Amino acid sequence: MNFLIIRLSSMGDVVLTTPLIRALHKRFPEAKLHFLTKRPYMPILAHHPLLYAVHAWGEHAGLYQERWAGVIDLQKNLRTLPLRWRLRYERFTTFPKENRKKWLMVRWKRAIPIRHVVERYGEALRPWGITSEALGPLEIHIPPEVESKVQAELAHKLPSGPWIAVGLGGTYQTKRWLPKYFQTLLSRLELPAILLGGKAEEIEARLIAEGLPVPVVLGAGRYSVLETAAAIKAATVLISHDTGTAHLGAAVGTPTVVLWGNTIPAFGMTPWRVPYLGIEAKYLTCRPCSKLGFPKCPRQHHDCMRALTPDFVEKQMRAFLDMLGLV
Repeated sequence: MNFLIIRLSSMGDVVLTTPLIRALHKRFPEAKLHFLTKRPYMPILAHHPLLYAVHAWGEHAGLYQERWAGVIDLQKNLRTLPLRWRLRYERFTTFPKENRKKWLMVRWKRAIPIRHVVERYGEALRPWGITSEALGPLEIHIPPEVESKVQAELAHKLPSGPWIAVGLGGTYQTKRWLPKYFQTLLSRLELPAILLGGKAEEIEARLIAEGLPVPVVLGAGRYSVLETAAAIKAATVLISHDTGTAHLGAAVGTPTVVLWGNTIPAFGMTPWRVPYLGIEAKYLTCRPCSKLGFPKCPRQHHDCMRALTPDFVEKQMRAFLDMLGLV
């Protein structure tokens, strides 16, 4: 018995599918579970013990020769539509994307709460008698050698005690906090930190680190996805934008703070089953302005992030950490 799960991108969305893998395995322990995704996201799943194989999009012609008990399409767009015609299967399922509700929220600037995306993904398993109650936490499996390498570097460069992982990345500028705000926040919290992100965030990370009175590790552009997950796992707390980094935090069980800009928690993409604090400028009448984001603010002011001043964020973070007994 073979099952194929499809989610092509992006990092956070792929991580958010992982509760379905374990739920499906529990229902069909003898089944072979396959996953189809884009090559950059394969490391997220490569070491999952319950997956039989992870396949790269664009190199998946062999999947057409298999006979599938179920194909679970969690991408559900024009790219994956042809698979419905070409794959051989007994059952093909998908999930409610709720794009109409998201459009209404963007259009009318009113929150219409949507079920969490993990719960909506879970709808694709209902034909096999699997309900949302069977969906556990997010998962990412880090090889021991990767985790040991990262822990050794952090132990060498950071003092013992609490410290912060900072996710600087974000595809859209309207989701990103100001670098000078990050610098001010870290100065005030007086906690060591690791700055994480891709190659695009390397310069920003260096600028933030300059002049900080605390030890800082520059991980942006240096760490792979699995190394990033290992660093977040070792941290006391993660602060991130509304991006895949926040879901990595949930996957490794690290308390997560999300800075919400042009998007809103009501879209159903908050960190899943982990201590979580969302910080947002709820009073602004211009948000949400998009269900994804823009290269720059449509109104040229970026108030959704400028309103989240370092003082405002610091107070909420201190209360969050105190509540959890972390500092």
